[in-house]
Amino acid sequence: MNDKKNTAESSNDIFATLRNELLTLVIRPGDSIPESGICDRFGASRPTIRTVFQRLSDLGLIEIVPYRGVSATLLNLDYIYEMILMRINLETRLVLDFIDSDPDSFILEEIDHTIRKQKILIGQEKIDGTAFFNFDSELHRIWFSHLKCSGLWDLIQQQEVQYTRFRMLDFVATLKYEEIVSDHDEIFDAIKKRKRDSIEALFGRHLNGGVRRMGDKIRTEYARYFSSTDNIEYWQNYNARYFK
Repeated sequence: MNDKKNTAESSNDIFATLRNELLTLVIRPGDSIPESGICDRFGASRPTIRTVFQRLSDLGLIEIVPYRGVSATLLNLDYIYEMILMRINLETRLVLDFIDSDPDSFILEEIDHTIRKQKILIGQEKIDGTAFFNFDSELHRIWFSHLKCSGLWDLIQQQEVQYTRFRMLDFVATLKYEEIVSDHDEIFDAIKKRKRDSIEALFGRHLNGGVRRMGDKIRTEYARYFSSTDNIEYWQNYNARYFK
């Protein structure tokens, strides 16, 4: 019984470690992940690692091809754009409801404090991209939590692993953290001043910002990280209105 429990705990720990490495691009899109190497690294059996691989595959983080091996999935730009579109529509509606809820000074201070933490972080000589990602997520979670929608936020985080990896790539490839924090300042100002008409444009620009910042890097320097698509021009034109 104890052996089974220890195996489950080991499996969960290995899963958490590899999931984090895939999300933070320690393991890059397209990288091979040899089963034997993972077994050796964690001192785990092949059945244990295969269970972990299946869980990661279910999340869309790795691809298992019989007789060819395991690799980190490529980023699917179409899916990333779809997640951005979903987030714009959902979060715009949610923040409008958040404004209408007349958030008190404590909630507004929580938002302000989270943005200040981001500013302190990006003021460091070496910026921790993972820490910034966590502060970014902490900010967006506030209005979900205030409207009793924490479960919805958790569901979004589970479903948008492709977008999460893309955001991490944006951080490390462009290093434009100040632009992201500036967006947060503008969103916060609109919330405080109840500028409802500006919310959709602000979230459209903010959530599409990574694609704009990456620009041609998607098709040149980091092209190997992405699966092929014929729809880039469509999505660029679709989202152009947010950057006029």
